[in-house]
Amino acid sequence: MIRGPKFLVRLRSHTVFENTPVKLFCTVEGYPTPQVMCPLCRCGIDDTAQYTAVASNSHGQASSQAAVIVKNAILPEIKYTKINITFLETFDVTFGKEGDCVTLACKMTISPNLANLQPEAQWYRDEHLLKESKWVKMESGGGVAKLTLTHLAKDDEGLYTLRMVTKGGDAVHKAYVFVEDGPPPVPLAPGAPMDIKIHDANRDYVIVSWKPPNTTTEGPIIGYFVDRCEVGMENWMQCNDSPIKICKYPVSGLFEGHSYCFRVRAVNSHGISRPSRMSNPVAALDPTEFGRLQAEGKAPGAPSKVYASETDRTYVVLSWTPPVYHGKAPLWYYIEKSLVGSGSWQRVNTQVPVRSPRYAVFDLAEGKEYLFRVLAANMHGISNPSEPTRPIRTQVLRGVPSAPGQVVSTRETDTSVLIQWAPPKEPNNLIGYYIDSCVKGSKNWTSANHKPLKDTRYMFVVHGLTTGEMYMFRVQAINELGLSDESQESAPLSVRAALKLPSSPYGVALLHCDGESMVLNWKRPLCSGGTPVTDYYIDKYNVAKREWREVNVPPLKERLYKVPKLTLGTVYQFRVYAANFIGLGEPSSPSAPFRCEAWTMPEPGPAYDLSITEIRDDSGVVEWKAPVYNGASAVTGYYVDICKEVTLTMGRPQVKGLETGSSYVFRVRAENASGTGKTSVPSDPVYAKALSGTKEIKCGVDEKTGDVYLCFESCQITEKSQFVWKKSYQEITDFSKGISIKTSGNQSTLSFKNPDKEDVGTFSVSVTNTDGASASYKITAEELEKMMALSYDIRNPIIPLKSELAYKIMERGRVCFWLQAEGISSAVTYKFFANNKELVNSEQTKMRHDVATGIIELVLDHFTEDNEGTFSVQIQDGRAKAQSSLVLIGNGEPPCILCWGSSHPRLRYDVSLPCSVANLKKESAFHWFKDDVEVIPDVPADLSSGVCRLPLPLVRADSRCLCSLPRKHRHKRLCCYRISCFNRDSKISSSERMRVGGTPAMASLEIVEPTERDKGVYTFQITDAEKTYTPPPLRLLGSFIDIIISFGVTPCAMISFFPDRGKVLGGLPDVVSIMEKKTLSLTCTVCGDPKPQVTWFKNDQEVEPGDQYVILLDSGKFASVTIKGVTLEDSGKFTMCVQNKYGGESVDIIVSVFKHGDKIPDIKPMAAPKRILPPTHPIVIPISSSPAPAPSKSSAPPQSTKSPSSSRFGARRK
Repeated sequence: MIRGPKFLVRLRSHTVFENTPVKLFCTVEGYPTPQVMCPLCRCGIDDTAQYTAVASNSHGQASSQAAVIVKNAILPEIKYTKINITFLETFDVTFGKEGDCVTLACKMTISPNLANLQPEAQWYRDEHLLKESKWVKMESGGGVAKLTLTHLAKDDEGLYTLRMVTKGGDAVHKAYVFVEDGPPPVPLAPGAPMDIKIHDANRDYVIVSWKPPNTTTEGPIIGYFVDRCEVGMENWMQCNDSPIKICKYPVSGLFEGHSYCFRVRAVNSHGISRPSRMSNPVAALDPTEFGRLQAEGKAPGAPSKVYASETDRTYVVLSWTPPVYHGKAPLWYYIEKSLVGSGSWQRVNTQVPVRSPRYAVFDLAEGKEYLFRVLAANMHGISNPSEPTRPIRTQVLRGVPSAPGQVVSTRETDTSVLIQWAPPKEPNNLIGYYIDSCVKGSKNWTSANHKPLKDTRYMFVVHGLTTGEMYMFRVQAINELGLSDESQESAPLSVRAALKLPSSPYGVALLHCDGESMVLNWKRPLCSGGTPVTDYYIDKYNVAKREWREVNVPPLKERLYKVPKLTLGTVYQFRVYAANFIGLGEPSSPSAPFRCEAWTMPEPGPAYDLSITEIRDDSGVVEWKAPVYNGASAVTGYYVDICKEVTLTMGRPQVKGLETGSSYVFRVRAENASGTGKTSVPSDPVYAKALSGTKEIKCGVDEKTGDVYLCFESCQITEKSQFVWKKSYQEITDFSKGISIKTSGNQSTLSFKNPDKEDVGTFSVSVTNTDGASASYKITAEELEKMMALSYDIRNPIIPLKSELAYKIMERGRVCFWLQAEGISSAVTYKFFANNKELVNSEQTKMRHDVATGIIELVLDHFTEDNEGTFSVQIQDGRAKAQSSLVLIGNGEPPCILCWGSSHPRLRYDVSLPCSVANLKKESAFHWFKDDVEVIPDVPADLSSGVCRLPLPLVRADSRCLCSLPRKHRHKRLCCYRISCFNRDSKISSSERMRVGGTPAMASLEIVEPTERDKGVYTFQITDAEKTYTPPPLRLLGSFIDIIISFGVTPCAMISFFPDRGKVLGGLPDVVSIMEKKTLSLTCTVCGDPKPQVTWFKNDQEVEPGDQYVILLDSGKFASVTIKGVTLEDSGKFTMCVQNKYGGESVDIIVSVFKHGDKIPDIKPMAAPKRILPPTHPIVIPISSSPAPAPSKSSAPPQSTKSPSSSRFGARRK
């Protein structure tokens, strides 16, 4: 066994180039093991030499020599084609559950896209390269790279990185994937263990380790069960009878040559968890079994370098270096152990020979120190023992780690927070950390990560938080025994994006040059840094002088700037800085060289500020700004270049026909009469795919206010986002016409309080600080007209009535007027009128209502002849209104009209005169008189019904008759008429604009300021106590101003067209502020037919003309009042009334007089400065005395244009 050193493989000479590494190898044997000395080679020019390796031991030495020649050679620089990769669509932070299938995909553009130089897609999880497996599928090609996790487990949680590797560099994208526990088999069972690993696979055993799950609301884990399954079988066998408490377990009893898979289940007081993901198959084999050739039959040499590769509480895994052995006989090993201080050695494997240079020694005592050595053996003998190991101490069960230290949270993005913490003072074989989060004020702690974090930097980014919410965080450490106590909670932190410097602007373009200055434009930074970019700075570079200089000292607010004081013929480059609240960002890349020469070409310059909005799967809207330089003539149109050319007129086109999923770059060229001009700077690449959750603009009418609105709900929103509304793709800035914008959260509404024909067009909205959330909507004239009609109905709602205004006679001569609505609230208000005079609630006129039944009543204590006429009631409940009228006549009841016809006086009719009388007695009697001569009817009166009828055969139209009772039996006789009007079968409710009413002579409908919508067919219904009278319908056509449609109670109906009432056309302000001692003149234009009268009032007192007040009405059209030398006493309300017999208007003006040197007062106008005035007198059309000609049989009876007679009797032809 004792021998000197001997070289089995000698050194070999090398010839290498400069700076190339080289290694010299040799193989030597001997016992004791010889030591080899060899100089190191640095491969410089001076390293050319002959090198010698010397091996020596106590029995001698041997040497081997080799020459190393280093050549000085200049290698050509390898230049790779630069391939630019731009990610168009990337995967974001992803959340999933166990068992889900998740696909991570990135779409990109590759430029140049060469078939033989395609980039390689490499996927990493926590910086570990992933390969295809049962759980991981990869695809790459066509500008798309995909990674599919077919069946999620918590082992898949981590930071995923895609590297697109090319010869000239790589493009990288990263995002975290979170995997939460799947539904447990039983409620409150723990989550599944994870990260199953196999150690020390041997002939009949393996060591299985795993990581414990996190527990927040579940109970503590009692232990674990380990299961095994032979490959090719489906039967899982439990390896341990009782739960084990540590996350490591040696599985024995395996069959040599068989392959196994393993899994682990956690147990707590509620039940057993789902099984973990099964491990990769592992074979129970001796990994180093082989046959060795041996020329001589002798014992092997001693093993060397024995050390402990793994130490636990009850076992140690030993590894060693085998001896140099060339024998044919099989080689095996014996392991011996010795307790430090005992002085004795004990062989461990007496029955099982060890054939691999690795072995696990079990059944050791906790916390003891041991020495180990190894002997090699074959059929010829046993070697000397190896050198003993250093003392190896087994571990002591110390328990779980101590709690981590202070936890600090820092803002990261608007949905994530950076967490940092101090490590635990007692790690105790720390495996990793779990981070929990909780909304402030609640006790609902949720796990932020479901796989232990092993980051040695003690930091983690928690994703998926709610923007603006206050959160607290805590951390737990974990080892194989379980989880530590929770750390102290962090201070509450509101989730907001961290502020940082903006990125650099880009795309610097030249828009115009006049030989002394240049107009530049650039694109805003892609990243604003979480706060708006407020300033820009420009540097210029003189190419000849090679120096950069500042252009502007005051910051620029816009992205368009004219650089002055340039030298003609000099070449310049420019770069731009962006600044925000945090500071100044990095400069842009230098622009292309621009020569300072005046532009004289007739074609226009380039358009600028290209943007692509309303991106959908097959379309998008291209917007730009017109060129600064128009050329020799005005711009007439534009060309938009995509991949093909599309000719467009001036405007903002919608590009259609795009291919879904493709990337496009746009540019625009302006054209005038001289030709096509310079192209714009190309737009950023646009991916033709709608944002996830994209919604379109909704158009409608608000059910409460009646406003027409456009509403857009954005699928993306940030704290700094703003909604920008445009009409015809021009931003809306004028809000004086009742247009308003209201934004709440991710929803914005554009409202039109007073919509008109000018609001027809295309409206669009875009949301800033998003990935292009935008939409548009076109309002057509027909749609707007329908919405305006609906808006009118909403703003003027009607209270539906169950019964119209009626009356009933009560005891002691009282009369009750009542109506019933379908429903009223406690806030209802109402007014009663008698002959257009409002009645006041008092002892004589008592008013009341019942919310439960909807009945509104008026009780008159004394009903006399003075009360005859029209009674009406106006009701208002919230915004809803209703009106009803009732006509009461005291001298008899109008006739019952048997047939309709003209009122020719020479025609004769059959007429039946009814008379209804209340409060009759048995001794009551009816007496009919004609011209004071009593007429005795053929049929006696029916006292039980209270109705008496007198048939008058073949009476002339001008006959008169009177029904009378003896004075002692005579009572007041009341007659009730209810008047209703319909337009297109819809009942018209009285309002300020449409007034339904009547007199004893006629029923009428007055339309104030009619519009085209008021054309149509109108029908009256007049109802008395017995029946309903319906005259022929009336059709309104043509142009008209104010209309009164009237239908006589006598058989006559007419429609009358009246000229204008008095109106104020304009010219008067709502508010006037003037300095004292000045002259004030208020002038406006009025109209009306007949010419109206103009009256001026000051604080509701009529103004008398004089030296100070000069009142004029010029040509009946121009009205004015002039106040000379105004004083403070002239402050107040001035009212101008314009009125003729058909009505008029009054306008209020607020005049404020202030002293010299005082601040001009801020006076607000009145809520309703203009009011409509009713006619001053009832409108009466006299009856023509000349008879109308008799109609022919072939023609329809003509409609009378006469006003109905005031007589209470009348007839129609049979």
